[in-house]
Amino acid sequence: MIVCRRSAQDPKVHPFLLQNSPSFYNNKEWFCVLQEGFNAPVVCYCLEEDEEIYLALPGIILDFKIMKMFYSNIPYGGFVGEMEHLSTFLPLLEKSLKEDHIHSIRIAKDSKTQFQDPEGYLKETAFTHLLDLDGMTEESLWENYKKRIRRDVRKAEKSGIRIYEATDLREVDILFNLYLETMKRNEAYNVWTKKMLHAIYHRLAEKGEAEFLLAKLKDEVIAGVILLFSPETVYYFFAASAQKCLSLCPNDLLVHHGICLAIRGGRRFFDLMTSREDDVDLMNFKEKWGAKRYPLYFYEKSLNPFRTWIGKRVWWLMNTSIGAQLIRWWRGR
Repeated sequence: MIVCRRSAQDPKVHPFLLQNSPSFYNNKEWFCVLQEGFNAPVVCYCLEEDEEIYLALPGIILDFKIMKMFYSNIPYGGFVGEMEHLSTFLPLLEKSLKEDHIHSIRIAKDSKTQFQDPEGYLKETAFTHLLDLDGMTEESLWENYKKRIRRDVRKAEKSGIRIYEATDLREVDILFNLYLETMKRNEAYNVWTKKMLHAIYHRLAEKGEAEFLLAKLKDEVIAGVILLFSPETVYYFFAASAQKCLSLCPNDLLVHHGICLAIRGGRRFFDLMTSREDDVDLMNFKEKWGAKRYPLYFYEKSLNPFRTWIGKRVWWLMNTSIGAQLIRWWRGR
C-alpha cells in the first residue's frame, strides 16, 4: 500500500468521500469555501493499493510561513474509510507529509468515529453540542423551553428586533464587521476571514445550502448568524453581535429562529458546533436550548520539532491581547 496526495477536486476523491462519509464538511463545495476563504490548498492524503482508495484524510494546508500545518478538517473532519488500515496509514502519511515540507499535523475525531489514540500525538478535548429535533414541532419546542429562554426571546421581539435574511454582500460585510467587534470584545483573534464569508455566500447561500440571518433594530444590523444546511442537520456555524444591544437578547432570538427553520425544513438535528473545554459560558449558552454535549478530540503531532516550537510561540502570542489585535487587523483588512 502507498499514500498518495490528491487534490480535493480529484475525480477519485469525491466519490470515495461521498460513499464513506455523510459529513457536510467533506463535500466539494465546502472544500472550495475553505480554499477561497484561507487562500490555501485543500488536499486529501489517500491510502491506496492498485489505485483503489481504502482510507483517506482530507484537510487544508495552512502556511504560517515559519510553519506549515496539515489540518484535517475545519471545523469537523478526520479519517474516512476503512479504519482497520489506520496502523498502516499513519506512518506512511507522516512520511508523505514530511516530504511535502509540512511541519505539524492536526486531526479531529468525533464521538462516532472509533480508533485508539495514535501513539506520539498530543490529545486535546473539546465538545460539540447537538439538539435532537426528532418528533419536535415549533409549538412543543416553545413549550419545552425554560422560562428564561421564553423571556429573552420575547424581550427581543418586544424591543422591536426582527430577523431578516441577508440579500447582498454589503450586508455580509456588515456581519463580518460585527464579527471583528465580537472578537475584540472577547480578546480573541478572528479565525474566519471576509473572503470566507463571501465564499459561503456565493457557493452555499445562493444555492440554498446556507443562510445569513440578521437581527435588525430600526434597520440597523445588531447581530447575525450563518446557518449551514445538510439533509439531516442545520449547523449554527457563525455568530456575531454588537455590544451595545446585547441586553436586548438578539442572539437568543436568532438561535430560536434557526431552530424553527430546522424544524420547518424537516431536519433531525440542530448542531451548535464546537466549544473549547474551558469555555464554560459558551457551553452553558448552548446547553440551555436542550443541546447535549458530545466529546470532540483533536490529535496533534510535530513532524519538525524546531519549526513547531517556533509555531507554538507564535500561537501563544496570537492568544494574547496584543497578538489577537494584530490578527484582527490583518484579517479584517
